Parts: sequence; C-alpha cells; structure tokens
Amino acid sequence: MALTDKKKEMLFILGQFLMETDRKFAETPLQVSVSKAEFIDIIKDMKAVSKTERTIYKDLEDLQQKKYLIYDERDLRISKKGLNEYENITKDLERLLQLAESIKASNIRFKRKIQTKLK
Repeated sequence: MALTDKKKEMLFILGQFLMETDRKFAETPLQVSVSKAEFIDIIKDMKAVSKTERTIYKDLEDLQQKKYLIYDERDLRISKKGLNEYENITKDLERLLQLAESIKASNIRFKRKIQTKLK
C-alpha cells in the first residue's frame, strides 16, 4: 500500500533531518541518535510542520508499523525501505523543481502574436 502525501511529507522531513544532522557532525567521530520526542520538539520549534505533537507521533508510529522507520532503544532511524522511498520522494521533488525552473516567465517565448487584455 502506497504512502499518503502526509506520510510522505513526514518521511521526507525525517530524512532531511537525519541527513543534515549527519552532515553537521561529519568531521567528528560521533554518531547522532535522536528520540521521537526530541525529533518532534525540534521540528515543531523549526515550524517545519503545523501539526500537533500527537499527530506527528501518530504519523511516526504509522511509518514504523509499515516498516519505513525503525525506533529501538530511543533511537529513530530510517529503514532500507524508508530510505528507498525517501530517495524516490527527492527524485520527484528534483524533477518538479527542474520543471518549475524551465517554465519561468523569462523562458517563455510565444511563436504567435498573443492578444492581451487589460485587467
């Protein structure tokens, strides 16, 4: 069963969060682990989501039940299945951003005369 848009959004936020924290501590011999409660507090403070804490927790639980993420010993991680889905989401996002870039007003060239009207 495919993920809903809200679950994909939560998986994307978690993936981005983990990638950025790994990047932040890349030069040190440290591995970052985060609990669900800490993750929820951080994304709420960053205003990454407008959901309530309980809703975020339920979304994480659903992702865990569908085996997109792993939570053991107070450590929140993305599973291999979740990482594959995260990569698919980022590929779709990149494709959409490329489309948006190519359809900017400066790139639009009309081949015929366009009739314009006053607003």
